Amino acid sequence: MTADAGFGEVERLLRAAGQAARTELERAQDAIATLVRLQTAQGLAAEFTREDRPYERNAALARLIDEGLLERAAFIQKRPFVLQFYKRLLFALDREPRTILEIGVKGGASTAFWKALFPSCRVVGLDIKLQRWLVTGGSAPDGVVYEQGDQADEARLQAIAREHGPFDIVIDDGSHRSEHQAATLVALLPHVSPGGFHVIEDVHANLKNQADGHKTDYGSDIWPDFVLALFERLRRGPVGTRSAGADLAQAIAKRTDELILGKRILAIRVAGRGQP
Repeated sequence: MTADAGFGEVERLLRAAGQAARTELERAQDAIATLVRLQTAQGLAAEFTREDRPYERNAALARLIDEGLLERAAFIQKRPFVLQFYKRLLFALDREPRTILEIGVKGGASTAFWKALFPSCRVVGLDIKLQRWLVTGGSAPDGVVYEQGDQADEARLQAIAREHGPFDIVIDDGSHRSEHQAATLVALLPHVSPGGFHVIEDVHANLKNQADGHKTDYGSDIWPDFVLALFERLRRGPVGTRSAGADLAQAIAKRTDELILGKRILAIRVAGRGQP
């Protein structure tokens, strides 16, 4: 073997060793993320109803995050006021949910939480880019069915609904863009069971301040007009000025039994509550 060939073989072996090491590190990271999110779902979730990041007070977890062995995505990303909203909402159901679809699952902590709350429920998580540790095909350790897809793809939403619906709860925590939220509502509301809920998170103002001082544009601010127009329809009053939000309310009004509002979150209860 020539010297050049020998150096080439050494380089190949070093690259292979490096790739093997990266693969093992990723496996370890995925195992840690899975363990932490399942433990959070089963026993620690209550702490997240009181503060945003209780793991920062835990020295061991904070060290794992600082060292890059644990991603923050393994923890529930929903703010305390959002979790409190869901707590009130779940009490309003006249039955234990049998099917839940969440759009925008991040690291899968909230989907694992729903599954821990309702073990017999079929929980489906949809995301445009699933984290490495979330397994598609229904074999995830948390018992959740994970699907990859874009909520802007109506055909994909319809396929998910045909395969896994009807749903007792649909949660839109996806792109947070108003046009995607509106299209998702129109596409999936017919697949929500009577008495069930379609929940839309992050119905904040269209321009949202970021930590770095920049603003993120989430599209047209349709939700104030939507709420007012749907309220008028529910009380059988006159709907005022035409707008994208008001038109959306008109489109879904016949399927709506109640509108429930929270801080930057709303829920629409599908008409026919109490029906089997």
